[in-house]
Amino acid sequence: MRHISDEKDVYQPALIIGIIFIYFKFIYYLRDKIYPATLIFVIFILNFLLTVYFFYWLSKIFNKNKNELKISNFIFTFIYSLFPTLIWFLSTSILYIFLPPPRTFSLMGKGFSILFIAYSLSLLIWKLILVYLAVRFSSKQNFFNILTMIIYYLVWFVPYSIFLYQFKLFRIPFI
Repeated sequence: MRHISDEKDVYQPALIIGIIFIYFKFIYYLRDKIYPATLIFVIFILNFLLTVYFFYWLSKIFNKNKNELKISNFIFTFIYSLFPTLIWFLSTSILYIFLPPPRTFSLMGKGFSILFIAYSLSLLIWKLILVYLAVRFSSKQNFFNILTMIIYYLVWFVPYSIFLYQFKLFRIPFI
């Protein structure tokens, strides 16, 4: 992540964003077609930019050397922190095709549930580590400042996620 935060190649984030766009087009055919896939993708981009600017703005407040912070560092690191999210959403979509709900309370059903929860938790832990490192190397802050920024983010993000859920835009925000 330290190396990624200093990256200048714009093709890498463009490729990742392109893959996410393809995912949104793919998932459009699996879920209820309430909103077009392109609109959901645009809302994802807006969420992503809000997240990046949120941490950039807080880093400017916490940082003594405001000139060394670059928005591009935040964009690069946060785009790479989307990998666990993309993997989880893609794998759950594929599982939805091959093993749709409802699942049974049999031994196989319970075993699958335990395996799926372990898989989901491992991707969540990977995601949390990547987000921490993204903020760490982009903002150049210490642990407690980063923890404070993440808590501020959650105070804003949880109600915002509920708002998105109420409008049936995202059940789980893609961020």
